[in-house]
Amino acid sequence: MTPPRIGIFTIADDFHALVIKKALEDVHGVSCSIVETDRLCGHGDLTWSNGNTYRPRLATAAGDRIDVGALALIWWRRGNVSQDVPRDVTDPAHVDLISNDCHFALLGLLLDKFHGAWVSNPQATLLAQNKLLQLRAAKRTGFRVPRTLVSQEPEEIRRFCAALGNRVVVKVVKGTVKGAALTTMVNPEMLEAESCLRLCPAIYQELIPGDRHLRICCFGDTVYAALIESEDLDWRANLKVPVRPFDLSADLDLRLRRALRVLGLRMGIFDLKLNEQGEAVWLEVNPQGQFLFLEGLCGLPLTSAFAAFLSQEAVRSRRRGPYRTGDAVREQ
Repeated sequence: MTPPRIGIFTIADDFHALVIKKALEDVHGVSCSIVETDRLCGHGDLTWSNGNTYRPRLATAAGDRIDVGALALIWWRRGNVSQDVPRDVTDPAHVDLISNDCHFALLGLLLDKFHGAWVSNPQATLLAQNKLLQLRAAKRTGFRVPRTLVSQEPEEIRRFCAALGNRVVVKVVKGTVKGAALTTMVNPEMLEAESCLRLCPAIYQELIPGDRHLRICCFGDTVYAALIESEDLDWRANLKVPVRPFDLSADLDLRLRRALRVLGLRMGIFDLKLNEQGEAVWLEVNPQGQFLFLEGLCGLPLTSAFAAFLSQEAVRSRRRGPYRTGDAVREQ
């Protein structure tokens, strides 16, 4: 029996994709192709038809072409991204059109012609990226969640902050890939800047005191956790701090995996914080968050674990037979 084929859909030169591709091929003997989702413009060779004359195909980073119908699994790592357009295309309308049409053509082709397993389903991934829906899922699965307001109405924001003694953090609802937006404390100057508050909604959230942060990687039913000890509100600003593997309780492990199922995901990278009583408080989940840095910092075997997870999912998908995209959505 020939090994299954896996497609990794991500941006060009994605470190995670390159490392996992090598592990899949070297350790598991799995054929693996990377499709650069930001380079479909001018390079993608995307073809789809509603007839049988043309095979649904895409160009890979290696320069060959794949029939998406032959893939057993797609790791949907970075899908909805802007295109790397030629420099001579400068009209904003043209740039926007190219990015939109590349993205929607790619997504339509895959949702129509690919019938294997997703990690994770694009529709579920899109919904799970919404922090408002995440908080609902967290509460449903038994997590303690911080008191939260999403608003751009200055009086509502000030009232919320005052009720919490102004011990409130502010963070973005979605953010941007064009710049870092770290979580920060709300201060009086912010609350007085009425025109800034009105620019767009932001997340205002009860401060959870403490310096013990959990970064948890869930790959299906396999869970790895790291404890990051940092006095910074947002530990991403400085990783020169103690980081070590952390043993989760059976109850917390179960709730994390249940949250994945509620959100319709097959993987997720969770951020929690231990409060002063040692209770794990939900902050957020990233459906396709970074995780390999933890392997370098504290030795968690995440490369081998994730490659094994993808390989097992691909084999299981092929045994299970045709899979329809709507299945993951209907299971929620």
